[in-house]
Amino acid sequence: MAVDERRSHWDLKYEQGLPSLEKPDPFYISAFAQFVADQFPNSGAALDLAGGIGRHALWLAKRNWQVTVVDISEVAIRKLGQKAQQLDLTLDLLTLDAREYQFKPACFDLIVMFYHFDRDICSRVLSALKPGGFLICKSSLSWDSYEGAAPVSIRPLERSEILLMLPGLRVMHHQERPVRDRGVVEYVGKKPSNISVGT
Repeated sequence: MAVDERRSHWDLKYEQGLPSLEKPDPFYISAFAQFVADQFPNSGAALDLAGGIGRHALWLAKRNWQVTVVDISEVAIRKLGQKAQQLDLTLDLLTLDAREYQFKPACFDLIVMFYHFDRDICSRVLSALKPGGFLICKSSLSWDSYEGAAPVSIRPLERSEILLMLPGLRVMHHQERPVRDRGVVEYVGKKPSNISVGT
């Protein structure tokens, strides 16, 4: 599916409304509390990749995080901008396909990826994490064999594939389980701090 087709697909979905994407995912909230909160008591900089209407971005912004949201849907970004304005929150909003985003090295303390795992940009995502930063990710999983027509880069992950795709992160949490006709993977990784040991 071309970028314009994907944009139209998501614009339509967000115009129709997706109530399930309005509240933060319970896994996200528990992972943040367990791994991130104590490490960043004064908040930090976060990237919500394919962040939709901002269920996680708004939650972070309310806790004084500086949040950048990238999403392919103009409708989602417009709705998120309106909601942020109502709540008097500041977000950096970009209407872009995740592949078009210019990842700057060591820019974010936290990167959030929910149901958008593109194998082709993993190395750029990892480079954008600061040392000591966290990635919280949840994605679809092929629990049995995959028979869809999606491009290889964005089709559901295979079991345990996420561990291969995110080398260099220390695995803080990794769980895979079946959900209805497919599976889901929940993952938290931490980028090691570059601490040099004295000679």
